[in-house]
Amino acid sequence: MKAKIICLGDSITWGYPYGPEYSWVKISSHELGIPMENRGINGETADDLARRFDRDVAARVPSHVFIMAGTNDASIGIPLQKYSDSILKLGSLSIYNEITPIFGLPVPSADRWLEHKLEKYRIWLKGFATANKLGIVDFADAMLMDNGLPNPECYMDEVHPSKMGYRAMAACFTKYIKQVVF
Repeated sequence: MKAKIICLGDSITWGYPYGPEYSWVKISSHELGIPMENRGINGETADDLARRFDRDVAARVPSHVFIMAGTNDASIGIPLQKYSDSILKLGSLSIYNEITPIFGLPVPSADRWLEHKLEKYRIWLKGFATANKLGIVDFADAMLMDNGLPNPECYMDEVHPSKMGYRAMAACFTKYIKQVVF
């Protein structure tokens, strides 16, 4: 079966503020030469992704689904338990529909308050993916400087990547997919 990847997420998947044509999804699809559909919607939480999974993922019958959520959850104060419940549901829906899930860790933020919350999500998600032998993509190396702080050239604000940031994310995702899928 030839790979087809649906990318389910929020504004960072969609490519905000530039749009899907400049997103890491579009760049990765071009680099990999495989069909990838951008199903990012600005402002969505992990629970929102779970609600639209059947329509935006299962109905399109992909081989893989890349799921990345957390930035909006953290920004509106969603507790870790509710976030993790939504991620568990997304994983279960993927497996039930015979779609290989790959999870993306929420992208680091320059906003210290938000980053503190995101780090808790990341720690949980890494543990969940590792324990269940699920794929996980960590964009931190692509977005951070050697000192561990967000690279200002990779961000257009404290949360959203710049065009350079989206290219860095695409390089990270492409490297992962080449190692794991092909």
